[in-house]
Amino acid sequence: MKKLFFIPFLLIVACTSEKEYNRPSEWQGTWTAEWETPPESYPGVEDMEFYMDGNFNFTTDSLTVTANGYPDCIFNIDTLSHTQSWYVSNDTLFLLNEPDTPGMTYKIASKSENRIKLQLMEDIFVTLTK
Repeated sequence: MKKLFFIPFLLIVACTSEKEYNRPSEWQGTWTAEWETPPESYPGVEDMEFYMDGNFNFTTDSLTVTANGYPDCIFNIDTLSHTQSWYVSNDTLFLLNEPDTPGMTYKIASKSENRIKLQLMEDIFVTLTK
């Protein structure tokens, strides 16, 4: 008898639960991005540049990240652009490649009206400026 009550309850919860993502309106718009990593993180690597510029374009439901790679750039030699979903939770910016498929996760190191400092892994830093 208990199982019969539990199964309909699960179905109701599953069908009625909808994820609410926190996408702050102050993040929306185009931000200039600068990626950097310390050369010390790549011992023995010479003749490379340890920064890259680009932009983050936040909308209410998507984020397009454009990274302007170039020859001798430690990050990439090509310009890349990728659109995905996004949300903020506590001190983290989460990117989703497809609905509910995790992408990159950035720690929000600091945030002000015109500047957001993000950290990816241990040694990649992204500064967003509006």
